[in-house]
Amino acid sequence: MEIIKRNPIKFGMAFLIIAVVSIVGWYLLISWNRPLGEPLELPTNTPVQKIGESTNTPDQSAAEEKTEEPEVTLSPTVTSTPKFTPTLEPICGGPEYMNILVTGVAAESYLYGLADAVRVVRVDFRNQKITVLSFPRDLWVDIPISVPDKTDGITPGKLNQSYFYGTEGMGYYSGAGYGSGLMAETLQNEYGLHIDHYLSANLYSFRNTIDILGGIDVCLAEPVLKKKEDFYSGYDFPVHYLDAGCQHLTGEQAEFVVRQRIQIGDEGRVQRQTVVLKALAAKMLTPSGLQTLPDIVERLKTYLLFDFSPAEISQLLCLADKIDREEDIVYATIPEDMLEASWEIDEVRGGLYTSVLLVDKTEMQELMADFQQGIWP
Repeated sequence: MEIIKRNPIKFGMAFLIIAVVSIVGWYLLISWNRPLGEPLELPTNTPVQKIGESTNTPDQSAAEEKTEEPEVTLSPTVTSTPKFTPTLEPICGGPEYMNILVTGVAAESYLYGLADAVRVVRVDFRNQKITVLSFPRDLWVDIPISVPDKTDGITPGKLNQSYFYGTEGMGYYSGAGYGSGLMAETLQNEYGLHIDHYLSANLYSFRNTIDILGGIDVCLAEPVLKKKEDFYSGYDFPVHYLDAGCQHLTGEQAEFVVRQRIQIGDEGRVQRQTVVLKALAAKMLTPSGLQTLPDIVERLKTYLLFDFSPAEISQLLCLADKIDREEDIVYATIPEDMLEASWEIDEVRGGLYTSVLLVDKTEMQELMADFQQGIWP
């Protein structure tokens, strides 16, 4: 106490510094784990049981086996030593895996907009692997939302409409995450696919991300066409936009490539989107690209919607630095033989017929169960 009385200013300053450091440290600890966007609030996913699989637990099966009459044998029984398979521990402080819903919104803002690019990215922190699964936007699903004066509780529609009906501008959805939240809820209800996080990019953020990275290099199998209106006939006809082959794209050019589907349809557009995504991932996973990511997040944080915390972003960046983009990133699509082209009535659009893709729900649920367990593709 005498020392404090002789040096009140020094001890006062020391106490103040300790208090400030403690408060700042406490704040950073909380902020480090706080999502930067509105987190999803989905129920825990229940694994889908495949047809023909036993419902008995290992303990139940063992008990049933013990009730069987043992065989009498005079030969000695040799008991083999079971092989020990080590369990991989997740790296980078991450969970075993996380499913991220990634959507590309065909609009300059998020007030409205259809999700014309839909991907679910499974990030495996145990096996150090990333799987990017694309979903056709025309999948016909039951969207858990009511459209006033049109539907009650459930609205049949295309998968990309589940994002649109959930946008803030439509005002139908009260759950977290707006469009991403409603699409995540739809995927879980329909196919048992649980979404942990979401990332949504509109046209502005997509263009600028590529430009901040200095452009991307792609190899196109076919030339890219665009529509040009014939003034005299009043009809549109395709004209050349980009050559086939390998070339460097700006953000504006990349946007055109992922949006246009002239003469290639939606399936061809999905394939082109995958080409661009591969090129974007390749650029981001370079040393210079990884150094640019914090700048991209900072500059475009008001144009990207996501619910990662700083801690989770750190985990993803850590994993990205350890994987091989050629070997450890897998791109997959829903098998074509599972999809059936059809026509359905869109009640929201006044009973008009619309072109859709149908899929057997049970078969799809089993496929998504394999996807979540990391055994498909």
